[in-house]
Amino acid sequence: MTSIVFYDGACPLCSRVVRFLLRHEKNNSMKFAMLQGSFAKEFLCEKGITELNLTTFYLFRNNKLHSKSSAALHLIPFLKWYFLPLGLFWVIPKSMRDLVYDFVARNRYNFFKNVCELGDLDEERSLDL
Repeated sequence: MTSIVFYDGACPLCSRVVRFLLRHEKNNSMKFAMLQGSFAKEFLCEKGITELNLTTFYLFRNNKLHSKSSAALHLIPFLKWYFLPLGLFWVIPKSMRDLVYDFVARNRYNFFKNVCELGDLDEERSLDL
């Protein structure tokens, strides 16, 4: 199954993260879907998430849905080799990682004021068509 990144399409930080992933992904295997899109709503509802929280980033990989900091860390294998040391963050307890994640998510519009447009993802990568 394809790995799918679900992100807030209106979030300036999220759009920067997606652009980062597109630049540094080693084999172009990920798909992307905005949380505001119909695909994400239907897909995540099937996985038991009936109320979307736009402050949460999701990654569907190996038939498992990951969220917040765990979703971010599960992206490391998709990135080029020089990002492998980021795996050290797995030693930090999830509760602490998610505390930092939630702080950044709550303040993302203060930290990143300007929306950084993605432009059009190619049809093969975007599930928002």
